[in-house]
Amino acid sequence: MKTISALYLAQAREFLRDRSSIFFVLLLPVVFGVFFGLVFGGSSSFTLQLGIANEDTGSTGEQFIRSVTPPKTEEGIQVITGTRQELLASLDKAELHIVLILPENMTASLTSGQTAAVDVYYDSSRPSSSGIGLGIVHTLINETNLSMSGVPRLLTINEKAVQSHPLRSVDFYMPGMLGVALLWLGVFGTAQPVIAQRTTQVYRRIGITPISKTAMLTAEVGWRVTVGLLQAATFLLVGYFGFQVGVKDWLPFVGAVLLGTFVFVSMGYVIVGLGRTAESGAAIGQLIQFPMMMLSGSIMSADLLPKFFQPIVAVMPLTYLSDLLRQTMVGMTPMYPMVVDFTVLGAWFVGLSLLALWLWRWE
Repeated sequence: MKTISALYLAQAREFLRDRSSIFFVLLLPVVFGVFFGLVFGGSSSFTLQLGIANEDTGSTGEQFIRSVTPPKTEEGIQVITGTRQELLASLDKAELHIVLILPENMTASLTSGQTAAVDVYYDSSRPSSSGIGLGIVHTLINETNLSMSGVPRLLTINEKAVQSHPLRSVDFYMPGMLGVALLWLGVFGTAQPVIAQRTTQVYRRIGITPISKTAMLTAEVGWRVTVGLLQAATFLLVGYFGFQVGVKDWLPFVGAVLLGTFVFVSMGYVIVGLGRTAESGAAIGQLIQFPMMMLSGSIMSADLLPKFFQPIVAVMPLTYLSDLLRQTMVGMTPMYPMVVDFTVLGAWFVGLSLLALWLWRWE
């Protein structure tokens, strides 16, 4: 036990001396978590900047503007009126999302039972905001048509949230970034330092001492598990005091962190076995960590990915770790039952551990 403790402390000192490891493994994931929290953690919502140019010579145009203009106490739509030239110039400057042009014959056409075409201008280079804006405009036009026809509303909407408390974007990103931090522990905090120690003959020199290889590996893995727990503690402190993101179910949360750490540390040793040099190890690590970050649902929801990516999503260990962390931290609706998440992660741990042992070389 003395030997393992001494090797454990040596690993800790080595880690603390390497500023790049501290940055990539411990600090950078927290920085990303804070960034997403600051960007997406607010309560502000999308407000449609709607410009309306009323060229109608009758009264219908004014009635339409009054019907779509919300009270000042409500958010969601801000109506700006002006001439066609003024509003289109504002649209070109990205000051408006949508511009409606009410035709000059609108009142006369509707009075005689004919249709009136409302020109809708939008900026196609801003697909996100213009897409939302067009959806809102279609709803407004339909509501106006309904009110003008005098047909009563037979169907109404009664909204009911399935979550017991409203979830924010930061509730999605903080657990996901903790999963990414554990991934980086395997890639940057395990593979690269171990390859460096092997190429500088550190393991060869230890091999001629009475220290057993089992003690050496036990100390290394033990220290990296400690780093994983430090990552989780750092995320919890920043999440709780910065964004009120805590833990709802402690026991499975701790289990998820420990199992996730073992999975990605084992993956790091697999990279060590595949990469003979620091350069090849770094290249293999990048090939693994970038697709896993982007396709696992940790940074963006897996539902947004094309269907042909879904089989890849379903086999990645980070998918199941992020799902576990979101369930245990914020009570988010799960992608998979908790027992499935733990089972898949356990299978990954066993498979990666056996592969790492098979590929391992001391020199």
